[in-house]
Amino acid sequence: MMRKWMGWIIGLSFLSIVLLGGYLFAQDEEMTIAHEEVFQKLERAPVIFTHQKHVDILGGDESCAECHHVYSEEEGKAVYEEGEETGCTDCHGFKDEKREDGGVTPSLMNAYHTNCVGCHRKLAREKKNTGPATCGECHNRANWKLIEKTEEAKEH
Repeated sequence: MMRKWMGWIIGLSFLSIVLLGGYLFAQDEEMTIAHEEVFQKLERAPVIFTHQKHVDILGGDESCAECHHVYSEEEGKAVYEEGEETGCTDCHGFKDEKREDGGVTPSLMNAYHTNCVGCHRKLAREKKNTGPATCGECHNRANWKLIEKTEEAKEH
């Protein structure tokens, strides 16, 4: 009788761990966009960005090119190279910069505003669900509190 109960307990424990693990790994990680290494002191609240939601909306893995691109001098434009995913600050700095080919690499702020706000406004014009598209919606003052809590948690 005891073996039967022990089998049930072990089985249910295993199932609980598997289900809980799946739930935890399925959580949509929120990222903070602040880039204080570029902007130094922020004038507006940082932006909270949900990466997986954007991947899903933009069409899965092919959507990587939308943000994680590199500039191809050969093609004269930003392109995606799998395995060469870059962060925004790898190419975009505090101000617009002229390239050798005569073009301009937009500043980090201009790149975000062109790409992110531009896409949100395009979706709004198409009458589709969209994320925030105004300054105060993206740079929500409540985000300061989230950042403070995160920094506080890192200290402990």
